[in-house]
Amino acid sequence: MNKFRWSIVSIIVAAAVLAVVITLQQNAKKYEATHNEPNTDIAVMDVTEKIKKDKDMEEQTSENEQVLYELGLGPASTAEDVMKTMHSMTHQKVVSEEKWYNLEMTPENINAVYEFIKDSDIGFTLKRELLKIAENWKEENFNNIVEDHNYLWGAQNGNVGKATGVLTPEQEAEFVKENF
Repeated sequence: MNKFRWSIVSIIVAAAVLAVVITLQQNAKKYEATHNEPNTDIAVMDVTEKIKKDKDMEEQTSENEQVLYELGLGPASTAEDVMKTMHSMTHQKVVSEEKWYNLEMTPENINAVYEFIKDSDIGFTLKRELLKIAENWKEENFNNIVEDHNYLWGAQNGNVGKATGVLTPEQEAEFVKENF
């Protein structure tokens, strides 16, 4: 009788173990079916958004590079080159007796110069000062344009053409018309 009880207990234990194993296998299959299939909608959306962002960044970088090229700035440009470019841009807005180089002060030009300075490795103090000037220009704040001109002019050892005032809107429009 003892053997019979142990046989029944063994059969019950084996059946319970078998039931647990079958349940685990079924749950594993269900889990795999719901979690191993990629959610293609999200994957496609992520890839599409990344491609669009990359394309936008590439276009913006390409446009900035073109603007910088037109401004005479490139990978080999120095801090002096940047200051000469910015100095030439100020001529559109200031009164001075001599203006040897003129570059139009457009939002695109300002932004390109700003980004160039931001990404450059020119000295910390100079970089900070040039970024401050370009940042004001980006915000269309030209309240210090005479000081900006004279700072840049002086940094280039200017001796003729110190800015003495700000052009009126009419004078600036005439300057733009004549020079660009």
